[in-house]
Amino acid sequence: MDDNSIQDAITGISHSGFYVDDLDRTAEFYTKVFGARLAWRNDESKNPLMKLYIGEFGLSIIKWPPDQPRIKIPHAIHWSYQVVPEKAEETVEYIKSLGIKVEGPVGHRREMGYVNWFFLDPDEYRVEVEARYPTAEEAAEVLERGKDNRNEEMGLYAGDKVLKT
Repeated sequence: MDDNSIQDAITGISHSGFYVDDLDRTAEFYTKVFGARLAWRNDESKNPLMKLYIGEFGLSIIKWPPDQPRIKIPHAIHWSYQVVPEKAEETVEYIKSLGIKVEGPVGHRREMGYVNWFFLDPDEYRVEVEARYPTAEEAAEVLERGKDNRNEEMGLYAGDKVLKT
């Protein structure tokens, strides 16, 4: 295999794993916010865990082991979910209706047509929804409509420097 054929073998991302304080709370959050489905759960394990799916993307979620120190997850580590442009603003309004504070919309300087919204899950992991609009003009319209409700003070888009202050 070489670097060209490896691209044919790898078809995408399968899942991500992370620790949480409360499996029930996390399952409820991802089920309500993203319509996640529970594939399986094992509460009898030394470290109880479960697997949720959002579309084809899996979340391997493990109860934080009592003997593992808590660590602050840096800004760069996060989960981003694609949403169809036609439903993006409606999706964000739904998330807000659940009592979740959202930062955005924000644009992407290097990828025209992308619009992003950020928020935190119950364990304060950074979560993002992203819409890829067909044109930069359509994305700009979304940014203009949402400019008064960006919540930039959350610091989720601006990065760790903002979060440290």
